[in-house]
Amino acid sequence: MDLSQIKLTKEEWEALEVPVNKDEKRILKLIKDGWEDPEITINDANTLLKMMRITENLEMFHSYFYTKYFKESIQKLVKKYSLKFDTKEKKSKKKIKKKEMIRMQNFDKRVDDLDKTEIYEYLLLKMAKKYFGSKDNKIYYYYIISQLIKNSINNINSYVNEFMIFILEENKSKIKMKDIIKNSQEYVEQNKFLLKYADITLYPHQKDVIKNFKNKTNKMVLYQAPTGTGKTLTPLALSQGKKIIFVCAAKHIGLQLAKSCISMEIPIAVAFGCTDPGDIRLHYYAAKDFTKNYKTGSIFRVDNSVGDKVQVIISDIQSYLPSMNYMLAFNKEEDLVWYWDEPTITLDYDAHPFHEILQKNWNNNVIPNVVLSSATLPNMEDITEMLQSYRYKFKDSNIVEILSYECKKSIPIISVEGYKMLPHYMFEDYDTIKSSLRHIEKNKTILRHFDVDEISKFIMYINKNDFVSDKYLIKEYFQEIGEINIINIKMYYLLLLKKCKKNWKEIYDHFQIKRKKTYESTIKITTSDANTLTDGPTIFLTNDVKKLAGIYLKSSQISSKEIENIMQVINKNEKWKKDLEKVEDNERQRQEKKSETLRDKNLKMDTKEYQLLEKYKKQVEIIRNKIQSVELKKTFVPNTKQHIRKWTEKEDLTNEFTCRIGEEIVEEIMLLNVANAWKILLLMGIGCFIREDKGEESKEQIKYMEIMKKLAEEQKLYLIIASSDYIYGTNYQFCHGYLSKDLANMTQEKTIQAFGRIGRKNNQMDYTLRIRDNTLIEKLFLPQENKIEVVNMNKLFAIE
Repeated sequence: MDLSQIKLTKEEWEALEVPVNKDEKRILKLIKDGWEDPEITINDANTLLKMMRITENLEMFHSYFYTKYFKESIQKLVKKYSLKFDTKEKKSKKKIKKKEMIRMQNFDKRVDDLDKTEIYEYLLLKMAKKYFGSKDNKIYYYYIISQLIKNSINNINSYVNEFMIFILEENKSKIKMKDIIKNSQEYVEQNKFLLKYADITLYPHQKDVIKNFKNKTNKMVLYQAPTGTGKTLTPLALSQGKKIIFVCAAKHIGLQLAKSCISMEIPIAVAFGCTDPGDIRLHYYAAKDFTKNYKTGSIFRVDNSVGDKVQVIISDIQSYLPSMNYMLAFNKEEDLVWYWDEPTITLDYDAHPFHEILQKNWNNNVIPNVVLSSATLPNMEDITEMLQSYRYKFKDSNIVEILSYECKKSIPIISVEGYKMLPHYMFEDYDTIKSSLRHIEKNKTILRHFDVDEISKFIMYINKNDFVSDKYLIKEYFQEIGEINIINIKMYYLLLLKKCKKNWKEIYDHFQIKRKKTYESTIKITTSDANTLTDGPTIFLTNDVKKLAGIYLKSSQISSKEIENIMQVINKNEKWKKDLEKVEDNERQRQEKKSETLRDKNLKMDTKEYQLLEKYKKQVEIIRNKIQSVELKKTFVPNTKQHIRKWTEKEDLTNEFTCRIGEEIVEEIMLLNVANAWKILLLMGIGCFIREDKGEESKEQIKYMEIMKKLAEEQKLYLIIASSDYIYGTNYQFCHGYLSKDLANMTQEKTIQAFGRIGRKNNQMDYTLRIRDNTLIEKLFLPQENKIEVVNMNKLFAIE
């Protein structure tokens, strides 16, 4: 884990200015605006009115558009299926303006070339047509219509909307809730229409944090929500009403927030590697006094001592107290919020150099408003000694607990044997089930790892066999179709588990017989099992990166001749690299000497100097041309067409994921002085996040790591092999994850953090967590006593 408490490099500062993409910026603005309106909702779906930019006389245009574009389609359905639908159009005496008529005429000219499903009314009518025309999937389309008309989309044609409500009401009695539950994975969780057109809102936990800080009283917020649900971006909203000191152990997380703030033009300061407030640096949005280059527009010589414009200061652990003192110079204590991201980092160790710093920060903190933000934050009742010390110092403050269990998507856990794992598959003894249920209800973030398809099989079996009383059956539990969503289905699963004690042995035995493997094998990830790794990159966490990398390099069956040829090219390239370095060093020394002479004599470069420069450039070009490109045969690169053809019977690629590494990156890595094994693995699309045990890392090794991080961020690597501590330093999106056998002693909290690396984005893909030791699954599903993180929190942060 990169927890180095050092100042930002020039490259890191420059990277903060790279703008985020349009979609990301839209989400950042939503969060920022959430301070003024926590219920803010956006939905970019096009209606006909929106597409034609009509904002006045809406009723008139609803009637006009209905007659012109939608009436014929609706009447065809009414006639074909003998529907008792009739609507009276309201005629308007107003005339359509000339400019609006021109827009409609232009629309008519291109209407045949449009994808009409991109217009919401046409999409609804298409779903209605599918509903009436379908024999086997009626419920699927009925459910889609029921959800689509609930979205926050302004100015849907009122007559089309009326027709959709008619369809739902007239056919309500024909819909059985159990059919939706039975097919919930397809109908609800992975429904592409619902995912595409869903409203975008703040997460409930973000709303709760905002509402709490709009209340003027001082408070500590214990903020527990799943990874990948926007906790580290919540400060964007809070910064609109409070001044934020954001503290994180991993620099990468802080830089990501800094970049987001800059994209929203929020004035920030950065405090990494600070020993006193004088080391803090302002971004120019926050600077009052600076010098500007009037030719280029660039800003330099910022006066970092004046920070009254700063809304967010981003700090590492070591720099918290200097950051606090800096912000207190310009703000009142009660106007500041100490937002501490992942406070349990390093607390899974009995002893760690950070512990002394953490304790010092806690004991010397004078800011009463504190947020402790983590997916694995201990529950309030477990950290009483820590909370007592807070109450002792800030007597008039409140303690608020915000718990979230967002689980709209499922990221199933796969056992060593290849099965999806849930409590009803794992625990034969019902007392163990009860213990597991109590634990899960206190830690509902675990629900995101319960596979919906497996849950629906359990629910249907219990309902079919009347193992519970009538009031717990589907038809009674779900009163309205709108109540059926992924969260409610998973909560219903927990309820049924509670009520099945009497028949548990029969239920357990049934599912032991009926369960089916998801994968026959998963561990051969560079050969025959590679095709199971779909949609995006994979991360493999282990305590021994070198050993695991070596195993996969060997198991890839790259011939000795192939490796020999690659090594010959690499060795030749290294020779040319040394020649290149020698030429560059000679030129550097010459330039330094020449510059001194020029400065002393105030001379300009002459013709001879230009000739020497041209000679140098030619030498460099000759040597660079001798450097050969290094390429591995595609049969050894996982999930290329050639690789799949070799290891499976598949002919064509579907959603298998392979690496996308450009020649420039390959060349850059090949010229680095790092182990040759890392170079060959890179050619396979595998990056290794490893730090040397002895001495300081070389610049070459650091450069290798930075390139790997960039490739990971851009999702260009097929696989990343890293230590378990790496989880705290990344927000990258992974679709699959492995935990190796040597992590069997990893704490429950760290296991949850590791699982949280998978499926971080909003889109729904095929996600899996593949465990190489099943004891880790039991550790997740069952309570643990004397958690080391809890012990350390109470010990380090108790009253002095």
